[in-house]
Amino acid sequence: MTAVAQSVSLRLDGNTFTVLGWKSPASAPAGGWASVFAVYAGTGDVPPLTGTYAVERGSLVFRPAYPLAAGPRYRAVFRGAGGTPIERVFDGPARRVTPVARVARFYPSAGVLPSNQLRLYIYFSAPMSRGEAEQRIHVLDADGKVLRGVFLPGQELWDPNNQRLTMTFDPGRIKRDLTSNRAMGPPIAEGRRYTLLIDREWHDAGGVAMAEAFKKTFRGGPAVRQPPDPKTWRIAAPAAGTRTPLVVSFGRSMNYTLLQRMLTMANSRTAVAGTIDIAREESEWRFTPQQPWTAGSYRLIVDNSLEDLAGNKIGQPFDIDVFDTVTERITATTTTLPFQIR
Repeated sequence: MTAVAQSVSLRLDGNTFTVLGWKSPASAPAGGWASVFAVYAGTGDVPPLTGTYAVERGSLVFRPAYPLAAGPRYRAVFRGAGGTPIERVFDGPARRVTPVARVARFYPSAGVLPSNQLRLYIYFSAPMSRGEAEQRIHVLDADGKVLRGVFLPGQELWDPNNQRLTMTFDPGRIKRDLTSNRAMGPPIAEGRRYTLLIDREWHDAGGVAMAEAFKKTFRGGPAVRQPPDPKTWRIAAPAAGTRTPLVVSFGRSMNYTLLQRMLTMANSRTAVAGTIDIAREESEWRFTPQQPWTAGSYRLIVDNSLEDLAGNKIGQPFDIDVFDTVTERITATTTTLPFQIR
């Protein structure tokens, strides 16, 4: 690898660092592109940023794995063969002060949750900071008193974009005859009213507080302990030649996030492409095909890991009492429900 007798310069555009004026070889050197071009955040002896390299229009570009943050400065270093390293320091993006984050959606959407409710899903309109859930999410009783020990301690599960947070109620309080259940009872009591409050002071990934607080009021309902049974589901098949949605009614609310990926549609030959819509407080799954339905045999394929609100899976209850009799257990990974389009 040889350096070209040209003026090499470094540039930052948005979230992309580029080496200009250097003819990049077609393939990476033995030490990888990071041995030639690396970017560091802040000062001192710190490791380089992780990310991806590419040769585009003859120039070497580096894109960090995560967006650049406001505050730290970034030092880009190019080490050409036989030459003095070229360095340039860039300011990070301007610090944003306008709030943009808010709770966009919350599941379950129902106003009555089973007393053995297992999980909550909170969807934010922008990436959020981690590590604040425990101090920013509160469950209040009907008198406005904050309830302690409601969620699984130390649990904060995010999607890769930091926009969907999964919170799990303490299973030790949900499962009958466990120590926490006997001492404290379930987190949600049947017949009582609650408010879930999310503080406005929760910071997004850019360090700015949310635009507004969020509240959801709900009432505790009866516990749900019987596993979902696909044999009881109702499938409303549309007419051939239309793109009318196929509707599957479960008879109870199901886990919203799992409904997005654990039910698939197929005909006698292959999978059917289409879009999914969840309705009626997550008790209804609707599938709209990309192309009009054709007459023939179809299958709804259900992953048996699909859960209802209480964490019961197909053929597998979440909580088994020693006095309960489990009459059926499903060990297959999927359940297939056939139907016809006419």
